[in-house]
Amino acid sequence: MPRPRALRVLVVCTDREPPPGRLGERERAAAPPGGERRRRWLRSRHAQRTLLGVLGLPGGTTAHRYPNRRLSLTHTDRCSAVAGVVGPLPPPLAGVGLDLEPPRPADPRTARFFLDDREQGWLADVPERRRAEEHVRLWTLKEALFKADPGNAAATLRDYAVHDPAAPHGPARRDRSGLAFGYVTGRIPAGRLSVALSLNTRPAPARRTPDMPAPALDFAQVTERISGVLSIPAADLTPQTPLRSLTMDSFVLVELIVDLQEEFDAVFSQAELKEVETLGELVDLLRTAR
Repeated sequence: MPRPRALRVLVVCTDREPPPGRLGERERAAAPPGGERRRRWLRSRHAQRTLLGVLGLPGGTTAHRYPNRRLSLTHTDRCSAVAGVVGPLPPPLAGVGLDLEPPRPADPRTARFFLDDREQGWLADVPERRRAEEHVRLWTLKEALFKADPGNAAATLRDYAVHDPAAPHGPARRDRSGLAFGYVTGRIPAGRLSVALSLNTRPAPARRTPDMPAPALDFAQVTERISGVLSIPAADLTPQTPLRSLTMDSFVLVELIVDLQEEFDAVFSQAELKEVETLGELVDLLRTAR
């Protein structure tokens, strides 16, 4: 397998809720009821919006589902953090994982639940004054590896093995997963932070050719999706409908465009989108961008 180019990941961590008016209408509607759960949700949205702005991506956080190939999110009682891969995503990239834990005591009996025998042996040899810190570091590392694996539904934390438990960065593996993992761990003021990436090692599926066309996309499919997202009757949507008439909230419109790209497996640039004025033109763009 050719060595992939170096990937950069940015992490934003915040203990603050977003300023008044920063969230869009859909985001405010999605917020859970009051209390700590709501505060945590708002902090996470603040971190996501900040990171998305730095990455140059649409700022609507409801358009991003987790797990996510580009983004990963984690919480503690006092702060939220989000990691994002910078730049175009290379085809081998399968996922990104992030975990953060504040400084805390560690019960040594828990090690057997997330470390394999070799890793437990290494931890047992760590000087006692550092053992709890290393215990927590390895926990965040295993959590990050787990989150970076899109096929983790049947996995446990013990299934992920690091090459060198003492290393602050390096490779890791999960047997028979078809993935190669890399990670980095470190300290930030909020605690121990680990970031992991996974790469596909199996050959990618063949790209479409003229003999393998994309399934046809018709106007009704797009209007049905828009109707479901924006609660607009599909019968009111025509090819001549101006895009700007769908919603007055520019963030909601951006979220809709991202949703349509994901739903119909289309990729196009902001420059191409700026040329689109009507719903019919948008459907044509979705067709050609698949």
